[in-house]
Amino acid sequence: MLTRILRGKLTAFASFTLLGFCVGQSYAAAATVEIRPGADVAALVTSSAAGTTFVFSAGTYRLQNPIDAKNGDVFVGPCTKPPCAASSQAILNGSTLLTTFQRSGSYYYVTDQMQQGQVTIPGTKCQTGYPGCNYPEDLFFDDVPLIHVTSLSDVGPGSWFFDYSSHTIYFYDNPAGHKVETSVAEAAFCPGPANNVTVRGLTVEKFATPIMTGAVAGAYTGTGTTTAGANWIVEANEILLNHADGVRINYGWQVLNNYIHDNGNLGVGGGLTSTLPSDVVIQGNEISHNNYAHLNSNFGAGGIKVTITRGIVIRDNYVHDNIGNGIHMDTDHYNALLDHNTVADNTTGGIGFEISYSGTVRNNSLLRNGYIYPNGTNWLYGAQMISSVSQNIEAYCNTAELSAQGGTGMNIIVQPRQAGENQLSINNYFHHNTLIFDGNSGYQGGAFAPISEEPLFVNNRFDYNDYHFPNLSRKAILWHAYINGRWWGTSNTFPEFQADHQEAHGKADTLYTSSVPNIVISSPADQSTVSGIVDIKGDASASGSVNRVEFYVDWNLQSTTSSEAFSFAWNTSNFKAGQHTITAMAYKPDGVRSCYAVTLNVK
Repeated sequence: MLTRILRGKLTAFASFTLLGFCVGQSYAAAATVEIRPGADVAALVTSSAAGTTFVFSAGTYRLQNPIDAKNGDVFVGPCTKPPCAASSQAILNGSTLLTTFQRSGSYYYVTDQMQQGQVTIPGTKCQTGYPGCNYPEDLFFDDVPLIHVTSLSDVGPGSWFFDYSSHTIYFYDNPAGHKVETSVAEAAFCPGPANNVTVRGLTVEKFATPIMTGAVAGAYTGTGTTTAGANWIVEANEILLNHADGVRINYGWQVLNNYIHDNGNLGVGGGLTSTLPSDVVIQGNEISHNNYAHLNSNFGAGGIKVTITRGIVIRDNYVHDNIGNGIHMDTDHYNALLDHNTVADNTTGGIGFEISYSGTVRNNSLLRNGYIYPNGTNWLYGAQMISSVSQNIEAYCNTAELSAQGGTGMNIIVQPRQAGENQLSINNYFHHNTLIFDGNSGYQGGAFAPISEEPLFVNNRFDYNDYHFPNLSRKAILWHAYINGRWWGTSNTFPEFQADHQEAHGKADTLYTSSVPNIVISSPADQSTVSGIVDIKGDASASGSVNRVEFYVDWNLQSTTSSEAFSFAWNTSNFKAGQHTITAMAYKPDGVRSCYAVTLNVK
């Protein structure tokens, strides 16, 4: 492969491969351009043909304008598994370095700052103390964003003010000895119209992304389409310190194995519109510490928030320590699969479905989310997992840990919504989950507010769940029962919950300090098509030991082993063609258990 190394030049070069020793016989290959720091990347891409592969050397590329990709373009950096060492980072940086400062009274200031991005939401969406969260520009001291205030008189240590009318930035802290940057470009990549683009192995940082847009985006503030900005692969990138979303999805997007952290609003956001399959996969990412701009979580902030999808898959992600929710499935999702994610220590909640339908939540570790809400201070919100005004949400083989500091369990609620919205919460089924209460804080169960919704309590089920409490006498379960012709709202002990026709096969104990087994089915892969005798393999482990593993098909016990590295021979000829749920259940000697499930298709 022959390539031209460009340092600021704008000439694309079509490379070709020589076969054998026949110099005169060549075969056309995709154009490849190698880029080094100093190149005008945006201009180079504009001047190159569609389908070009751009290979970035390590270094920093300060973009004053977004890259306007063409159909089929590929952008490749040297990082293979983020975070990477500086020597393996090609950094697309949307800020400019500030080096000349003046002083007036208590303030330092910088003039001639002409950038002014679009303000897409009102300041009322900001948390108290962060009045400028809706402005896209940031000021960074040594890679730390300062708080954007909205008047000069509010500037103090750790904050700054942008007087857009005079094009002047003011701040309080002495810049001497510090790296000071301010974001200028609104995105690393334009949100469409290019389709089938790949962005791999890059660092994307410090872009002045307006709220509801992304540094790597398939759409602007609106919802995505199948014809512009679709079918991107965003893989193995580090995406950080961008004012809004790190990534904003579109149809066909695959967001794979990225490290998406410390962005101003969301790690991953976006939404789609039609009833077409979304073909979106968000898998293998670490998504953490987002929402430094401090938007109100009721608006939407934290790890992942997506709207209006069909068949989205969110799998194997580590979503933690975000200011807001971990994963928020907001409005009109159908057939979503949230599988084998670890969602931990997010301030306002873990996984939430809102006004959605037919979702599956399984094999997830839901740990200490919503901890900022002490017992009873936020109703059943602040949950490890919640189905809010949603239908046919099935949750199984999840482990939920409630912090002693605050938060709630795995809950079902209904409340009045906008006119015309379906307000039913029905046919939700939470089963074979393990819930651990670290202390005497937090509730589990279901409730309505503020009006009675009888279908909630007759058309939703909790069963086969294990509860580990510090205190069995505590009324930790909210549920409302139909008794003697009248609806009653009650806080229940576990036996009272069972008396309300829930958890017929569930159990409660005081083993709340016991660790939960780890278990996984390693093969066949989820959604595989199988026939004949199938070897179901996996591993179980625990602090102490695992004394047995049970194998289930469609929740019917088939066999048991004492081996932690388990293998079950499943004879599919005894089962009908179609989908089957295959589950392995691991037990410790004290009876604490957990499970892992996959869906296999019998041919």
